[in-house]
Amino acid sequence: MTDYILLKAAERYLERMQLDDQVRIVKALDALVTDSTGLDIKPLKGRPELRLRVG
Repeated sequence: MTDYILLKAAERYLERMQLDDQVRIVKALDALVTDSTGLDIKPLKGRPELRLRVG
């Protein structure tokens, strides 16, 4: 697992999810940190942030 920082609110939300969903999201975050090519990443309209679609 790669190191990254989650906001406390995001961490609490992730903890409340079903285990299979948690695993998918953590794998996507690992892929984002290590090699983001091939991921479904798009900019948010009117904002500087990006979104990563999982599932």
